[in-house]
Amino acid sequence: MKGEYVILAFTNKQQDKIILSIRKKITSSQIIIKTKNNIPMLIKPQQLLLLLLFICIGAKAQERTILLQGYVRDAFTNGGIKNVSVILMDEDSTIIDKQTVKYIDEDKTYMESYYSFNIPASPKKYIVKAEQSGYESAFSNYNVKYIARNQSFQVPTIYMKRKSKLQQVNELDEVVVKATKVKIVFKGDTVVYNADAFNLPNGSMLDELIRQMPSVTLNSAGEIFKDGKKVDNLLLQGEKFMKGEKNQKILLRNLPAYTVKNIKFYNRTNEKNQYLGYNNEKKEFVMDVQLKKEYATGYIVNAEAGLATHKRYNTKLFGLRYTPLSRLSFFSSANNINQDLRPGSDGEWDAYKAGDGVLSFKIAGLDWFLKNTDKSVSNEFYVKTLWRDGNYDAKTITTTFLPTHNNYTASTLHTNGKETSITAQNDFIVSKSFYLYASTFFEYWKTSGTLNSKLATFQANPFNSVKNTEDLLNDVFNKNDSTIKKQLVNSNKQDSDNRFYRYGIWQTLEVSKKLPWGDNISLEAEASYVKERKKNFNGYQLQFMQTNTNETEHQYVNEPSHHYNIAAKLAYNIHLLNNWNFNASYGYQQNYQYDSFNRYRLDKLSGWTNSRHRLTDLPSTRDSLLLAMDLNNSYQTWNRFHVHSGTMRIFYDKEGRKGTTRIDFLLPLAYKYNCMNYLRSDIDTLVSRRDWLFTPTISYSFRGANGKNWQLAYNMEVTTPDLKQTIRVTDTSKPLSVYMGNGDLQNTTTHSFSASYGNIIQKLKGQYYLSADFKLFHQAVGNAMSYNTTTGIYTYQPRNINGNWTAEFNNGFSVCLDKRRIWTLENNMSLKLNNNVDFVTLNSIQSYGISKVRNFYFTDGIKLTVQKNSLRIAFIGNIDIHNSKSLNSYFKTFSVCDFYYGLAGNYTLPYDIQFATDLKMYGRRRYSDQSSNNNCLVWNASLVKTFMHDRLNISITGYDILQNISNHTYIVNGQGREETFYNNIPSYVMLTIGYRISKKP
Repeated sequence: MKGEYVILAFTNKQQDKIILSIRKKITSSQIIIKTKNNIPMLIKPQQLLLLLLFICIGAKAQERTILLQGYVRDAFTNGGIKNVSVILMDEDSTIIDKQTVKYIDEDKTYMESYYSFNIPASPKKYIVKAEQSGYESAFSNYNVKYIARNQSFQVPTIYMKRKSKLQQVNELDEVVVKATKVKIVFKGDTVVYNADAFNLPNGSMLDELIRQMPSVTLNSAGEIFKDGKKVDNLLLQGEKFMKGEKNQKILLRNLPAYTVKNIKFYNRTNEKNQYLGYNNEKKEFVMDVQLKKEYATGYIVNAEAGLATHKRYNTKLFGLRYTPLSRLSFFSSANNINQDLRPGSDGEWDAYKAGDGVLSFKIAGLDWFLKNTDKSVSNEFYVKTLWRDGNYDAKTITTTFLPTHNNYTASTLHTNGKETSITAQNDFIVSKSFYLYASTFFEYWKTSGTLNSKLATFQANPFNSVKNTEDLLNDVFNKNDSTIKKQLVNSNKQDSDNRFYRYGIWQTLEVSKKLPWGDNISLEAEASYVKERKKNFNGYQLQFMQTNTNETEHQYVNEPSHHYNIAAKLAYNIHLLNNWNFNASYGYQQNYQYDSFNRYRLDKLSGWTNSRHRLTDLPSTRDSLLLAMDLNNSYQTWNRFHVHSGTMRIFYDKEGRKGTTRIDFLLPLAYKYNCMNYLRSDIDTLVSRRDWLFTPTISYSFRGANGKNWQLAYNMEVTTPDLKQTIRVTDTSKPLSVYMGNGDLQNTTTHSFSASYGNIIQKLKGQYYLSADFKLFHQAVGNAMSYNTTTGIYTYQPRNINGNWTAEFNNGFSVCLDKRRIWTLENNMSLKLNNNVDFVTLNSIQSYGISKVRNFYFTDGIKLTVQKNSLRIAFIGNIDIHNSKSLNSYFKTFSVCDFYYGLAGNYTLPYDIQFATDLKMYGRRRYSDQSSNNNCLVWNASLVKTFMHDRLNISITGYDILQNISNHTYIVNGQGREETFYNNIPSYVMLTIGYRISKKP
């Protein structure tokens, strides 16, 4: 080793080479370094290591690059421009790099064109030049000042002015796009559905288009699912449209399908993340509705009016005005038909789930959206007013499991109600040198209604001799059947008049600021105030057969309440160069709620029962009303809680060529102090509770550029008990049920695990997904119940119980079966296992037993669709199986089954008359009410003819032509089972006239 040299070469900024000759003697602790001029210098080995370390760090710093990026837009349309050449130069106009723009939403009417250069991570001034034939060249100067941990810098948008000659190029490109009839296109993790490739009857709205799209489902609540994953937001032309499922139903039901070019599903970076330059929060899963070019500017108006037999009606008006920088829409509708589906729809015209009751409603509103030219400031305002009337009839059979026998309850219910509501919201966003989000929401809600019910409780099954609920209750209240009377425990006839109103305002503010060194700081604040009041009048006529006593009660209940909530959170985020982020935050929340529950027993007033009084009558003086106060069942509460929370959030987010990887660790620790003043007759107390709550969330996700994606997640939630439940009181305000408080209630903890996997099959234009979920409930709250066999009165008390869990597995796929894509097959399957642990109803509330019921749910739906030219037919089938069993001897294992099969389709007849129909057979098996075990065939059909170049359409529609629709629900838990039948709209035939107007600027 003696006399050996090591030669190393390094490059400095001037590109000169320094040659180091190192000679090491075995017996020496020094090293000789010779420079290029052959001048020796002695240093220690430790000094050499430090020298080499600094040299490596310097070399690494020189190798690091960052992104310089920006957008190129048309100065007139504010949209992207294709095939723009972008040149990067230094301040002396020396060319450094050159590239052609890339695209976001290339098939969108106003797509984005952008560029992204890799530049050295050092301060420097640049010039960005944009060139394209047909446009004047444009420039933008940018000074990269401070690097630190910044990974990218945003150049101000370059706006290019079009030359006056070439204005027809883009229109030619648009014609090429329209020519394709491919239904589905996969672009990485984005799925695009071509609206023109689906065969829809004239007059169809957006919701009907969505129901035809493979792997997409739309439920009655307005929630949209793609491959089992719920859509977070519905976008129109890339912008949000009235947040929330209830509001997005307005767009789904009113936007004509003929205006839609395509519908895209993708994961979207929200406005805040766009400002920060990285995904501080998970991307939201969105459905983006893109309009055809002829409807993307100008305005459209679509109107419909229909009259039908049985006094049914349906009217609809929708208008939309669009410009590149604004959107104004208005809508109104009125109908009393309950259903939104049209004949030929793939939606579930379930004969047994056709909507509860008969409703008529009117709705009107508008939505106004504005943004500036560089899209850095936007504002959306909407207001909606709703009027609703309805009547609701229900027949219910309830079985309560007791250790010695089962108890049976039969009841009928009839309600009439009215509802008026006004909601308004304004969202304001600024994304310039800072990010600002301000949202104001207002709500007013008023309801009124009447209720009439009959109820009877039996100690043996009364349906052995009587087939249905109505006949049974008629025998009880008319006292016709002595056999039924022997089985009867009690009966109750109730009349009620209910009134309620609420108004409230909510304000949210969020501010984020990027710091020069790459971190960011944010402040969030919110405040709300809500006031409400309930007034109820209740009349009860009770009969207890075992004691041969009768009781009459006339109650008046007045419940005013109000509450406010304020909260604030300050967060600091450290953004590292390796895509890891450390976010620390502190939050504070304060909540106050006042509740007053004032109950009056008017029947206790002298002479009140013998006098003729209407249900809503009150004493003439306040003093007389106070004499009727039920002090034992009236109370007031003043509830406050304060929450101090500290959260550490660690996340990793990296987007690469193969896909996007995201890892999140959310570690919140909160201190909650809850106190409540409680005042009730002889109780005046202050109760308080202090809790430390740790609720972590861990998740991992990967979205591949080829469409493959998977997710894993764990979440823990802790729910503290309501302090009102911990007050040891006995409440007898309801004649047939007694409530007892429990001061020993503990926190409920829920552990949630989930996993999902999805992929696409390019050759078959197919998609499939798998998902699994598991939830475990620790110290869940159930009601321990005792039953008085003499009076039939239940006494219940909330208590903690363990052993409850649910497991669910879902699978779905859709594939094209032939090369011409005429045949499409879809299947969605769900398995759910629920372990329900509850308390057994006993004779004493002090002693209780445990009931364990295991529920198994299986659902499988299949659809085979054939579409060729003007013919489309979908063959549909679905089965639902519910099995329940228990080891308890008094529980009888049972299994019920619901199923349907049939077809839906549409076809263009001669003279351009469109025919649409759906025909389905529904069936039920093994229900306890024998009249429920039946088959019914449901048929809907329509004929549509258009005139005046498709601007006018006339249709005639028959709903439930065979008059077989009914309605039914089924619920089972550890304490019993319940079957309920509802009224629904009668079958009818409707004539509808529709007219549409569209105009381009």
